[in-house]
Amino acid sequence: MKHVCIIGGGFMGTALTKYFLKAHIKVSLYEGFTARRQELMADEAFQEVHFLETIEECKEVDFIIEAITENLQAKQQLFERIEDYFPSSTTFCTNTSSYLISSIAENVKDKERVIGTHFFSPAHITPLVEVVPSAFTDAHHIEKTMTFLQSIDKKPVLLKKEIQGFVANRLQSALSREAMSLVQNGIVSPEELDFIAKWSLGIRLANTGPLEQRDINGLDTHMAIVKYVYPTLENSIEPLSIHKQLIEDKRFGTKTNEGFYDWSKTDTQQYLADKDEVLLNIIRAVSAQDEEVGK
Repeated sequence: MKHVCIIGGGFMGTALTKYFLKAHIKVSLYEGFTARRQELMADEAFQEVHFLETIEECKEVDFIIEAITENLQAKQQLFERIEDYFPSSTTFCTNTSSYLISSIAENVKDKERVIGTHFFSPAHITPLVEVVPSAFTDAHHIEKTMTFLQSIDKKPVLLKKEIQGFVANRLQSALSREAMSLVQNGIVSPEELDFIAKWSLGIRLANTGPLEQRDINGLDTHMAIVKYVYPTLENSIEPLSIHKQLIEDKRFGTKTNEGFYDWSKTDTQQYLADKDEVLLNIIRAVSAQDEEVGK
């Protein structure tokens, strides 16, 4: 049985724990905050987890999966600190969604074993994992990671080279920047923007990727459109003022009950559970179609 040690018991770490347990993977979990660790230990969903008080307690582990806060310095310090605890055969995975893997491994002596495994939220449901090696990552650790993820029914995609934000988050960042710009410039409200995205791009993207759709529409037609539209698209290299203002007002979204939307009267736990069920149904439908067309 494979043994995975997850470092970080937050939103992503616990979602990964649930998925691995369901896939019959042995899981050890290190959460540095005692109160949070005790909270998880009391949760029946995590009764099979081996909780660690120190990372050094984790023995004979195949993968270390870092799922701490998205802070470059914290990730660098973590891997530098734990490097000597584990043999070179242990693969060090970082769940960063933006940083270069080579930057995270900067202070690690054995950079060959550090690799990015970008799981997507909700990680216990969403199949895709971007596997991102640096120029230093050894082929053995790449193959080992890909094989493991495939064995537990994830859908890993190996990127040919590292880049900030990888692929999915670069696409998402471009879309969200344009969305915020349209709201900021008074073209639509946040509700109208999301409605348009869900009922056009959203339902189509579940079935057809953007480049496939360009082929279907006709690349010549697309050329005529983009010559007219590209010059008007948002191209700011700084966060937009609408985003900055929300942060200054401490309107962070569901975690503060206010962001673009007012969440104060919403049972967000139930709301997200309902979203998860819809997502599962979409995954089943897309998977069935892929099998039918032989993808």
